[in-house]
Amino acid sequence: MSQPDWYEWAQNERAIGEYFLAENPLWFKQVCQLLFDCDPMMIHLVANPEGYAPEVGSILRILPQCQSAQDVQDVLYNVFTQWFSPEFAGGLSQYADTAQKLWALWLNQQLDD
Repeated sequence: MSQPDWYEWAQNERAIGEYFLAENPLWFKQVCQLLFDCDPMMIHLVANPEGYAPEVGSILRILPQCQSAQDVQDVLYNVFTQWFSPEFAGGLSQYADTAQKLWALWLNQQLDD
């Protein structure tokens, strides 16, 4: 039985997440917790912060390229659209609050390094 088209992509993204988790577990868990607390898709689908681990890997891969909270908002929207679907991910505006918080967390994390 062959795998769906998206299977290899998802496996690669999960591997990226595992890399980031191994490199900086505290930072990875902070971002998981932020997504859990903000629930940008407004679905309360995830039972614990680690449920966001696949998406966090995708986010952390792109986050260093961001120059603003707006960039982070675009990244969040794109990541959730890729992992789910445009219909399920919702609108770009619902990621604004999470993006502001993640941008602040990212800036603070950069100061700590």
